[in-house]
Amino acid sequence: MPKNKRRWYSYLGMHILTTSTDNQFLKFISRADATSPTLSLTDKEKRTTSSVTVTKADDGGYMKLTGSFALKEGRQYLFRVKDGTTEIYRGLIFCTDQTALDKYFINSGEYVTQDNYDNDFIVLD
Repeated sequence: MPKNKRRWYSYLGMHILTTSTDNQFLKFISRADATSPTLSLTDKEKRTTSSVTVTKADDGGYMKLTGSFALKEGRQYLFRVKDGTTEIYRGLIFCTDQTALDKYFINSGEYVTQDNYDNDFIVLD
């Protein structure tokens, strides 16, 4: 399988967290188990990376990492979980304080359509 295809599949699920500095959790199925995983968090807008101290728990075949995240509203973050030097999970976080997530659109207001042009065309036989 090409490398870029494998990478695309790892981003299928986006985790939603809030701007709260209280403990929040990430729950996922990792590639391998780890006794003391480390988590690095990269802000996709600022391109800065930081480490987050997390505690691990097992939850029905899922790895559940709990920690305090310092996130900004409306930003996307890439996170990587490692066991030593081996990466065991990679994912995306979107930060929002919205509560009605089924009505929230991440790209709302980013795209503008142009409707001030003449859409006539001529067909020649």
